[in-house]
Amino acid sequence: MKESENLGNQFKVHTPNLLKEILNNQTCAILRIPVIVFKGILEEIAIRASQLNDVELNKLMMRLTLYEISDPESKEYNSEYVNNYLENKSE
Repeated sequence: MKESENLGNQFKVHTPNLLKEILNNQTCAILRIPVIVFKGILEEIAIRASQLNDVELNKLMMRLTLYEISDPESKEYNSEYVNNYLENKSE
């Protein structure tokens, strides 16, 4: 289990694009409503996480591109800040 946890720390997932891809896939039409609900819950989690401002939680949110600053498709994107934040043990 430790090995998969360490591997996961190296990757980022563009969550909004992943959800969009699922929704645009006609073979996944049955998942439309659950994915939309899931997206809404993730948005609420991102808001709450930003309010809590916990370093480790912020890192997870950035790796999932749930903060504007970590989303390469956002005008708020700042790769240098995100990379520095993710590399540091604590902020």
